[in-house]
Amino acid sequence: MKAMWQIFRKDFRQFFASVTGYLVMAVFVLVAGLFFWYLEGDYNLMFSGFADLTPVFELLPWLLILVLPAVSMKSFAEEYRTGTIELLLTKPLKKSALVAGKWLAVWAIALLMIAVVFLYAWSLQRLSMPTERMDYGVLAAAFLGLVLLSALWAMTGIWVSSLTQSQMAAYLGGVFLLFLLYYGLQGLASFQWVGSWDYALRRWSVMENYRYFVHGLIDGRAVGYLVLLTWLFGWLTLRTLKRKYA
Repeated sequence: MKAMWQIFRKDFRQFFASVTGYLVMAVFVLVAGLFFWYLEGDYNLMFSGFADLTPVFELLPWLLILVLPAVSMKSFAEEYRTGTIELLLTKPLKKSALVAGKWLAVWAIALLMIAVVFLYAWSLQRLSMPTERMDYGVLAAAFLGLVLLSALWAMTGIWVSSLTQSQMAAYLGGVFLLFLLYYGLQGLASFQWVGSWDYALRRWSVMENYRYFVHGLIDGRAVGYLVLLTWLFGWLTLRTLKRKYA
């Protein structure tokens, strides 16, 4: 447990040790702000006419797909490239603790990014009519879904990073895989090629399970599904390390 937290602190501090970390955070907040407050479209909170953060929770997963792999790409790829992975594995450190520590660091950074939701909630409430009240139950459920989704995104990015020593390959592979995870089954079902199986494809879609939370429903099956997928990619990362460094 102590070793895991040491890895967490090392990776977390390392992310903010250079201007790149702050730049990634700034880009995420700036792009989100442009969509929610400035650019015309379905995601603009001022055009909806209601104290509703649904557009925020619908867009943030897509922004995380583009930004979070930039956080996770260094997790193992950089260790491979510099040769520090061998040094880490010579210490009394379990591979599972190494994976967990790196995952927690990426997840913590993701949570810092999505914490901007509270600023949007406060701003929207201040701008609303006195009779217009935000549904905080729906807000809590949607935020829980975003937290679980960011945990899955973080672990998926960690796994992709464990496959290569190229940070660029880890980033591009992470973006591609996260897109497939989020929209793949949903997109396939939208073509209506498999008849009655369309419903099953949607039910197993990450996007569909996340939407339960956005609509204010905390479905135990959706929670379990996202947690299971996170565990699966953690297991795959551990298997990759054991295969490389048996």
